[in-house]
Amino acid sequence: MTQPDALSIKTLKVRSPGKLNLTFDILGDLPGGYHEVETLMQTVSIYDEMTFTFKPAEHFSLTIDAIEFAENKSDVPVDQNNLIIKAAKLFHERVAQKTPALEKNYHGQVKLTKSIPVAGGMGGGSGNAAATLVVLNECFGKIFSADELGTMAAKLGADVPFFIDGGTQIGSQRGDVLRKIDSAAQLSFLIVGPKLFGMSTPEVYRAYDEDKASNHTRISAQDCAAAMATGNPKSIAQTFGNAFETSVFARKPELKFIASRLSQLGGYCTRLTGSGPTLYVLTENDQQSRLIQSKLTEEQSSGINGWSDWPELKVSTWLAATTNSGVELLSIS
Repeated sequence: MTQPDALSIKTLKVRSPGKLNLTFDILGDLPGGYHEVETLMQTVSIYDEMTFTFKPAEHFSLTIDAIEFAENKSDVPVDQNNLIIKAAKLFHERVAQKTPALEKNYHGQVKLTKSIPVAGGMGGGSGNAAATLVVLNECFGKIFSADELGTMAAKLGADVPFFIDGGTQIGSQRGDVLRKIDSAAQLSFLIVGPKLFGMSTPEVYRAYDEDKASNHTRISAQDCAAAMATGNPKSIAQTFGNAFETSVFARKPELKFIASRLSQLGGYCTRLTGSGPTLYVLTENDQQSRLIQSKLTEEQSSGINGWSDWPELKVSTWLAATTNSGVELLSIS
């Protein structure tokens, strides 16, 4: 079989959005040491961009050529530990199993521009992995169906399948069993990323397990989905929640302080997304987001309202809105 892809498609540009967990609850335990979760996930308008360049080679390989940061440069691996590389390897294993005769020898280089906070609970790495699968599937003439691509994505991480289609979805089991939600909501957010040493996702789960004897109020993704259908942000805000907040805030008092200040500054609610440390404020519109952003910056720089107690604590902020799409191919040449 001749290869229709790498020799004819030289460069592809793609972007993957960030996500917010508008609800996150833990329902119990699953085999293999996993937790059973239920979460309503929503893509938002903060994006990582990736440019893939391909050329013929003796063997398949893919490398991350460069990483640029819109801000907050972070330690992102460029080796086999990066989900982009893992996604490419898995894709080609599946190609070899499905169509062994398909010619697939080429080298790919990836330039990654990061805007989504790194290790912040917004799924930046998972979105990058989903984007890699979408790009390679495009190169191979869409050899895999959407369902096959989703199954492959789940092997890379619980959040990865969500980013293929994005929008508003409920995730159950490990978060990778997805149900698309029709939403009338067009929501605005101020997203706040603290520059602090966060807790890894396994650490957050362990903290939750240590604390779970305390009272826990059910956080229903179904209730949130019903509220999202109304499009009313005040009603929607009442359904948001994150089961990790109590445990994380108890161990990260500086994060609890930021959340408290944001709640005082305005908006419908302030919540943690995923395992954090990123916080989001649901606001009435971009104008209110900018107003809270301005007040927060002024407080920090002046050291007022408790900020003087945390002189090393800095935050970055982004304005964002809900989106209805996941990974998007921007150009092919």
